Amino acid sequence: MTIHLPENLESPILAAVHSGRYASLDDAMAEAASLLVQRLKQEQAKQPETPGQAPPAHKPIWERILERIAAIPDEEWDKLPVDGAEQHDHYIYGTPKRPSSP
Repeated sequence: MTIHLPENLESPILAAVHSGRYASLDDAMAEAASLLVQRLKQEQAKQPETPGQAPPAHKPIWERILERIAAIPDEEWDKLPVDGAEQHDHYIYGTPKRPSSP
């Protein structure tokens, strides 16, 4: 088998062989092919099992945020101050609370 590689790929491989990292160019290419086969197997495992089914799309950020919010127990929400929006400077920066609005 003859393989023709672009110069930007061939040069570092040859340098690795000449440095002694690989015993031969065949050994270097065998490792590269092994890595490629491993990657192809991983990609194949990630594909949906139904042939006509499209892979799942990424969820929009707002859906991910809503899912995380839904996972927070009610007890944690109850710990938040009821005047958090009105007195945000107090809770964020520690400034004195402002008088409440009627």
